[in-house]
Amino acid sequence: MRYVFIIFLIAIAIFITIPKFFDYKKKEAIIKNYLIINYDLVLNDYSSIEYQVFPLPNLVIKNTTLKLKDEPINFKSNNISIFLNFKNIYNYKYFEAKKILFEKNKIILNINDIKKLFIFFKEKKYKFKIQDLNLILKKNNKRLINFENINFSNYGYLKYHISGKVLGRKFKTLLTNNNQSLKFKILDTGIKANFEFNEKDKKNILSGSSKINISNNLIRFDFNFDNNNFKIQNSNFRNKDLSFSLDSLVKFNPFFIINSNVNINEINKNFMHKINLEKILKKKEIIKKLNSEVNIKYKSKKYFTPLIQNFSTDLSLTYGRLVFSNTFLFFNGSMNCTGDTVLIDEYPRLSFICIINHGNKKKLLRKFSISEIINEDPLNLTIQGSINLLNKKINFNKIDNNEKYLANKEDIKFFEETFEKILLNEGFFKIFSKNKINEFLLEII
Repeated sequence: MRYVFIIFLIAIAIFITIPKFFDYKKKEAIIKNYLIINYDLVLNDYSSIEYQVFPLPNLVIKNTTLKLKDEPINFKSNNISIFLNFKNIYNYKYFEAKKILFEKNKIILNINDIKKLFIFFKEKKYKFKIQDLNLILKKNNKRLINFENINFSNYGYLKYHISGKVLGRKFKTLLTNNNQSLKFKILDTGIKANFEFNEKDKKNILSGSSKINISNNLIRFDFNFDNNNFKIQNSNFRNKDLSFSLDSLVKFNPFFIINSNVNINEINKNFMHKINLEKILKKKEIIKKLNSEVNIKYKSKKYFTPLIQNFSTDLSLTYGRLVFSNTFLFFNGSMNCTGDTVLIDEYPRLSFICIINHGNKKKLLRKFSISEIINEDPLNLTIQGSINLLNKKINFNKIDNNEKYLANKEDIKFFEETFEKILLNEGFFKIFSKNKINEFLLEII
């Protein structure tokens, strides 16, 4: 019996090995036609077609250049392994693959065509697996973002799982509910996201709603991706310190151009103190690629009057240069500030002009619990200068009060030293502490 078994094994080995000696160049037309009909792939070029026995009989097409049928999307693959049915090992008249594996792939894709690639992955009925895909998204020949080491399969226990790297971080993605839902996670970052896609029509295949959690920061919004534009509407952001709504339009042209309107609903008074400015300014490569126009508004809903009752700002960021215009309403007075800074400098310096107006200096100081003898004249203070954002240094170029007072060099030096000692000693974002402002005013008065 064992001899029969041995003979059987030898026969099988010979059966699956003999095709290694075939000339598969003659089968090129059959293989190309099969890829077009079943996978919507046009095989434009390759270096060789080889037969391999292990792990299962398969044809390996090496160094390929392919194109999506009827779409302007090309990609390269080091190896395409077409796993054969045993009936096809010798008979190619009815050629049929069990599955196809694409290894070490590269796609350079215009951002406008991302929907077409999404549809390609989504609608394939026959088994295929992508292993190690480098996806580069571009706009007008300018690189936007790079996804590395992408792995995807439409069959098996990892069906519709996508994994890879973005910005140097590993991510995992799962398509569910007939590919209408997507779960996304960037490992070791606390970033999780769920997306629900609308299925009304393919023109808006990337429209839908989302729920994103970033380290206990919850974000919900509706979105619509339309070739050049990514729209965010009906959004809500919430964490223990901050709550706001947002409408935003992101354009890819060729860098990110972001136009946003932000309405702050609630904000913890200590929120600004938690911002790590040094950490933000280290992300210079990201900052350089951002072009944005942002309008932020805030109106206090608290019964007891806070330091800042109303706030609005317009921010414009272009290739690292930030231009701002702020308006603060406080204790029936106002402060308007304009200025700019270059965030990608090694030590960014923020230049500013601030105008502070209040109808009664005495009433204003009483809000800070200062009862020194002060006249009741209006306050019309203009301050011009610059702040080194990292070195906690300030320079005043001019301080005057409606031409009734003009600070001399000695005064300016005193104001600078006092400002740095009291307001800037713990960093830029702690300037707006009521206790610090109170201490500063007492010192200079």
